[in-house]
Amino acid sequence: MSFLDKAKEVISDNVDKIEGAIDKAGDLIDEKTGGKFSETIDKVQDAAHGAVDKASDAAASAKDAAGGVAEQAKDAVTNVVNKVEPK
Repeated sequence: MSFLDKAKEVISDNVDKIEGAIDKAGDLIDEKTGGKFSETIDKVQDAAHGAVDKASDAAASAKDAAGGVAEQAKDAVTNVVNKVEPK
């Protein structure tokens, strides 16, 4: 498993926590700057939320693909065993 795959998995497993942290960080920065950069902060938060969604979706797709490949491998092994074992 590559580093990026592991990162996607961690993000996927912790989406709610990460989304909350993005919101908290943006709100804190907005508060500390007196709302002066609210529009920019909102854009950055939206981009960060989008990145989390994209990584989470990619991890889900990878899990689905891996499950499909595992099922195909299991079926192939079962077929070979059935052909080799005498009945």
